Amino acid sequence: MTRAIALAALLCLLPRSAYSDGRINFRIDFNHANVDGAYNDVGLGWQGLEVEFENGFKTHKSILSGFALGMRRELFYGFTGFGETANVQRWDEGTYLTLRVFRRFEVSTDKSWSVGPSFAILYGIPGTTLDRTIAVNQADGRLDYTHIFPMRNADVPTALAKTADVGTSSALLYPEVSLSITKRLARGGISLEWLAGVRVLRFGIVDSNSQENLFENRRTFVPSVGMRVGFRIF
Repeated sequence: MTRAIALAALLCLLPRSAYSDGRINFRIDFNHANVDGAYNDVGLGWQGLEVEFENGFKTHKSILSGFALGMRRELFYGFTGFGETANVQRWDEGTYLTLRVFRRFEVSTDKSWSVGPSFAILYGIPGTTLDRTIAVNQADGRLDYTHIFPMRNADVPTALAKTADVGTSSALLYPEVSLSITKRLARGGISLEWLAGVRVLRFGIVDSNSQENLFENRRTFVPSVGMRVGFRIF
């Protein structure tokens, strides 16, 4: 977390003359993963919405073309004890701050098309979508349970934790790597970006039945596809 904060601070201290344009971007993406337990596999699927402010450099650096800071909100449901779903309205769960750096390579003579990779760090409080329990009846009458949950690996500031009524160790910090194809329209005023990427999350897995309880944690690669639309603001 300290490294992410330091990187964000250094980017914000870059001189204004280094920027070519500023954009406000809106992103929607779809994510799906299967987490393998000892007894059962648990499937996860969820959507995310992001808004971010992007700054591109006047000239491409050897590594970076620009960076972006934003906020992400993931759509999720809370599960009742009766197996039904109910909308949960909490401002904190499923909310992340994002820091993204990217490199673009022009692939057309008029510079309207480009491709390139990006790397992002997300920090926030995961929603209930990533916390799931399933039960499966076996042929011998045994009932096997598998519970998965994201392994929290970062702290929440004490004041914020009290406001949100969560523990100070409730936050999640994880990376995302993606590749995009970008089309610029209206003389660069509007950009359309098609995305494909991978999120790297670590899940805790609890398997239990009447005979034993098992626990492990496992790194999971979560495929993600989506689209980003940007508008130049300066």
